[in-house]
Amino acid sequence: MIGKNDGPIHVSGITSGGSQEVLFKLNTFGEDAFLDKLRDVLNNIK
Repeated sequence: MIGKNDGPIHVSGITSGGSQEVLFKLNTFGEDAFLDKLRDVLNNIK
């Protein structure tokens, strides 16, 4: 999160999965769940 004074606040959500696969990334479900939860929380801020 970054912001200044009364201006907008910018939020960045970065996932760092621990997939050890070489060809296919298999742990996207947890990453999607994290980003969905972050989106829900941010949408409910008034």
